[in-house]
Amino acid sequence: MFKFMYPNIAWVLLFLLVFLFIFITYYKKRKKWINENFTRNNFKQISYDFSLNKVITKFLLFIFAFVLLVISLMNPLEPQKTITTATKEGTDIFIVLDISNSMLAEDIKPNRLEKSKQIIKTLLLRLGSDRVGVVLFAGDAFVYLPLTIDLAMANMMISEADPLLSRPQGTNINAALTTTFYAIERSKVKKPMVILFSDGENFEEDPREILKRYSDNNIPIYVVALGTPEGAPITIRQNGNIINYKRDNSNNIVTSTPNIMLLSSIASATNGKLIDYQNINKAHDILFDEIKKFQSSDEVQAYIGQYQSIYLWFLIPAFLLILIDFLLSEHKDKWQYNFQKFINKNTKV
Repeated sequence: MFKFMYPNIAWVLLFLLVFLFIFITYYKKRKKWINENFTRNNFKQISYDFSLNKVITKFLLFIFAFVLLVISLMNPLEPQKTITTATKEGTDIFIVLDISNSMLAEDIKPNRLEKSKQIIKTLLLRLGSDRVGVVLFAGDAFVYLPLTIDLAMANMMISEADPLLSRPQGTNINAALTTTFYAIERSKVKKPMVILFSDGENFEEDPREILKRYSDNNIPIYVVALGTPEGAPITIRQNGNIINYKRDNSNNIVTSTPNIMLLSSIASATNGKLIDYQNINKAHDILFDEIKKFQSSDEVQAYIGQYQSIYLWFLIPAFLLILIDFLLSEHKDKWQYNFQKFINKNTKV
């Protein structure tokens, strides 16, 4: 199944309506001006090789090129799945990453989200034949990367995780854990473990029911709690620079503090472990030690879920169409002119 690395860029296609409006307005005004200043025969005599409808062809070429450019910017990925049977020593790890706006708070440097990414990437470098899946969540949750042994792809996609990937915002941990649980069921893994990265702030639904299902199925959740007790404001950035902070309805700066009580209860309810801000710099070591306890050696079918970027399939045709559009004259080509003469000659006969 094809997917896009940057699906949110699709909104740019709305500009097609603007282009269409501008073109229709231009085409009507041009046609009206010609009709007001020339008779049909006069215009043919003065501009015998001019094609009134070539501008439509040029506009269509531009539209097709624009659509292809937008698709290439979305970075389409082609799945390349292969199945291999091998002896595996490893475990199946589901990383659940909070990408809500509160994760941009900078009480942990560089900020909570970037610190999470650093821990995950360091952990991925130490994994061997383990499989990794990624679930992102804010106000809702979705499987960002299905379970795979392609750790390079997991590393790349973690780098791209951003609050802009999720609408609405919020911290719906219940949705995140439910989505992850169903992903585990679909993958039919024997001994999974879940690592949750979140500040737990402003959680929306009580997760006790889904936590019971984790507990009943012996699936531990290891929680990395992001944020300090003092908390920090949520930054609003533009071009990498802080331009403001998130404010409440009274225009007061909002201070984001982690919900340690909630995060601790998630870990304890599933026989997992909580890693708070005091041990945040050792998080990857602690998690790796826990992963080693889960590793087993057996004969398995491993699905290598690789995704190959195919943006060039769309980018090259887009540039070719732009080139053709640029070179295409509004005057009739020689073959069109000769064909028109032939038609006129035979019509007279």
